[in-house]
Amino acid sequence: MAVYEFTCRKCGTEFEVTCHMDEREAKAVCPKCGRRRAIQKLSAAFTSPPPAKY
Repeated sequence: MAVYEFTCRKCGTEFEVTCHMDEREAKAVCPKCGRRRAIQKLSAAFTSPPPAKY
């Protein structure tokens, strides 16, 4: 699963949705006003180096 960031087009609230890629549009509902019209933000990916010892 991944975290997707959205901005509501109506009220400007920024929120995150954690889901599978094919569910992100359906789950992008603004928690403040309930609108489904949100703009997906471009997010940076997070990676971490492998552990020093296995």
